[in-house]
Amino acid sequence: MHTLPVRRVVTAFLAFAISACSDSVTDEDVGPPEYQQADGVNGGRMYDKFWSAETNWSQVDPRNANLNKYADFFRCKQCHGWDRIGTAGSYVNRGPTTKRPNISAVNLVQVAQSLGPEALFEAIRRSTNRRPYSTDLSTYNPATNPTDGDKMPDYSELLTDVQIWELVRFLKVDAIDWTKLYDLTVTGSYPTGSPTYTNIGKDGDASRGDALFSAKCSWCHGSGGTAILVDGAAYTVGRHLRTKPYEDQHKIRFGQLGSQMPATAISPSEMKDLYKALTNTAKYPD
Repeated sequence: MHTLPVRRVVTAFLAFAISACSDSVTDEDVGPPEYQQADGVNGGRMYDKFWSAETNWSQVDPRNANLNKYADFFRCKQCHGWDRIGTAGSYVNRGPTTKRPNISAVNLVQVAQSLGPEALFEAIRRSTNRRPYSTDLSTYNPATNPTDGDKMPDYSELLTDVQIWELVRFLKVDAIDWTKLYDLTVTGSYPTGSPTYTNIGKDGDASRGDALFSAKCSWCHGSGGTAILVDGAAYTVGRHLRTKPYEDQHKIRFGQLGSQMPATAISPSEMKDLYKALTNTAKYPD
């Protein structure tokens, strides 16, 4: 494969932007009005799939057919992963195909922590060295023709400023800190590495997590999480979380797009309690 040079260019560019930026902040209360008023929860949904009905994207937009056909070339989560750390995280083994690009080496968690709101907005909105919407993705092949397909889309063509501010707010404020929920060990390197998840729920309280599941989840998933099989009908709720904790933290908070599962108002400590509870294979079986 000949994809690493493109990734190195993007990574080097962002590293330079981070080091050169003088407005590094982490305080969610610092930033322009557009940032303060942005809906970070909707930003989380957009990170998943910005053209979904749940983000208020027009479902009669003429671009939708192409976006759906080449969905993984436009979804943020595809290139950066649900954990937002790209090839260093849970997608270390998610190799490219002719239908999906390579995973990015850019660590969005670090980028969001290092850049202020305005700089992060400009980084997302920038059109230089980005892939135009009009690019023919039918010719993408990770072995022979990866360059354009592996580029970040030109979101200035696709998203409004309001929507980009929502993504910024999500990345800086509303995204879940998954490191508080479980430990991740990665062996090997992309695209043949292997992720391992341990200490799920960390120091959470399982009894509080059971109560939370009963109050907010059981009405649909059943008391043991077996009423609705998820992810292609292959997983109970318990098995899915124990297998893919990196994905569940996002979908619990921001909803499962295209389904009846809504975004859930849940604090970081509640999420930890819920994770801890769902490690119990007797109560939440495979």
